[in-house]
Amino acid sequence: MSEQLGNQPSSNQIAGESCHLLRGMVRALPEAIVVTSGERIIFVNPEFTQLFGYSSAQAYGRLLEEFLIPEDRRQEATMLLEMARRRGRVAVDTVRLDADGNLVDVSIALAQFDQAGLPRGFVVSYRDIRSRRQSEARLQHYALHDVLTGLPNRALFLDRLKLALARRSRRKDLNFAVMFVDLDRFKEVNDTHGHAVGDALLLEVANRLRDALRPHDTAARLSGDEFALLLENLQSVEDLRPIASRILREFEGAFLLDGKALSVGASIGVAICADDHQLPEQLLRDADYAMYRAKQNGGQRCELFDSQMQVHLILRTERETEMRALLDKRDFAMWYQPYYHLQSGALQGFESLLRWRRQNGTFEPLRDILQMADDSGMAIRLNRETLVKSCEQLQDWSQSVSDSRFTLGLNVSARQFYHPEMIAMVFSVLDAQAIDPQRLIFEISESTLNENPQTALRILNRLAERGVQIAVDNFGAQLAPLGSLLQLPVDVIKLDRELIASSIRDDRHLSALRSITNFGHSLGMRVIAQGVEQQAQMDALRAAGCDMVQGYLFAPAVEPAVAMDLLARGIWQQPVEQA
Repeated sequence: MSEQLGNQPSSNQIAGESCHLLRGMVRALPEAIVVTSGERIIFVNPEFTQLFGYSSAQAYGRLLEEFLIPEDRRQEATMLLEMARRRGRVAVDTVRLDADGNLVDVSIALAQFDQAGLPRGFVVSYRDIRSRRQSEARLQHYALHDVLTGLPNRALFLDRLKLALARRSRRKDLNFAVMFVDLDRFKEVNDTHGHAVGDALLLEVANRLRDALRPHDTAARLSGDEFALLLENLQSVEDLRPIASRILREFEGAFLLDGKALSVGASIGVAICADDHQLPEQLLRDADYAMYRAKQNGGQRCELFDSQMQVHLILRTERETEMRALLDKRDFAMWYQPYYHLQSGALQGFESLLRWRRQNGTFEPLRDILQMADDSGMAIRLNRETLVKSCEQLQDWSQSVSDSRFTLGLNVSARQFYHPEMIAMVFSVLDAQAIDPQRLIFEISESTLNENPQTALRILNRLAERGVQIAVDNFGAQLAPLGSLLQLPVDVIKLDRELIASSIRDDRHLSALRSITNFGHSLGMRVIAQGVEQQAQMDALRAAGCDMVQGYLFAPAVEPAVAMDLLARGIWQQPVEQA
């Protein structure tokens, strides 16, 4: 036992070995370590030299603030030491100086250090966080900038707009304006030449906008082909004219992309900050509305938001609010205009027409509602509600009419037709309704189908696979080639009203009417003439071999109760007046 005890190391040996081991461990740590006694450095590890460039000889005996702490961080360092004395330890992310005078991003941890025989000091560790800071900066940049163009995105633009509003609230002479820029014919470029060319175009547009602006102005990409500009330090509205002119000139020249010269215009709306602008979104809204007016007036122009537009915007906002409430309550009305077999006079079906039951008791027609729904982003929701209501009505009528040829037509706007949720929405409604999809006719205008033929073909094929019938509405309005019908899964052609009206005034239009009807029949399509108002028109249509007719000569759009009476009557007899 005594021999075993005698072979054990002494306490001094253990202490020496422990001290040696501890120093080795500290030298091996990945963090830079500094130990102070009092305020003077008594130890630094090799990582300290690696991080800051100071050797141990240069550091020993010195105060940290003499060479490591920037002047603007001295107060911070004093506070950290005081907190460490009170709490025992503290950690913070900050910056320190290296031997070349460069700032180094570091994470610092301080802990009190007590050693017998030495004044109380601190152990300070420094971890290099420059890579993390760079990653954070990149992430922040991506969060606030458009990835494609490098321009500020909507979030950053609204933030800068908010700051501009705050400055103007303190000084009314700090005038500024917002420009909303939307490209003309961008969709055509994207669809014709592909998204890669479209992206290259957006990148070039961003460069041209930068070139047209003053150094202190801000250009941002909001989404798609929509850009916004913040123009500050304006003396008057006259300061805007040269800027708008430069931007429009930038779009007069062709864009050379992928070996092609592409022409794309721009519609610009301008809103000057006024006292009633309290939020960034209000200024952007007014500029957007002015841009919409510029596009309505032909594009490649600039419109200034004014008091007249303000009145229209207030009215539109009120109407949109009323319309949203209407959709929430499903408190809109569906009226129905019948179409009859031309030879037998038998009722073949109805076209459903949306009517907005206004608060004053009046009814507003479909065309105004669809335009507002498209502009306000409610198009797909309105489409779903009208489809559900039409399916419910068709189900009720099916109890009285067993003829599978009896159909109900629904109008589909361009925004609804090309909406990414269109197909899924239609399928979900049809799955929930106990009706034969072939009794539904989706009426899509000729102009909508010509807008993007390839996409239109894909959508029509999906609808046709589900059993829904397709009608080309207003056919002949744009004199599209008849050959386009060969590619589309179309069941019905609805002739344009003007073509029918002209058929009794002009032999050439009558010949065109006959040719279209014969061509449609050769492809197995039925032909409906809409807008028939005169007996002479009906005679011309009968001679041309048209299948069905619709118009005020037979009946206007009527309420469901009157439509039920027409359904019971079954054939066309006399013109029907709306009750």
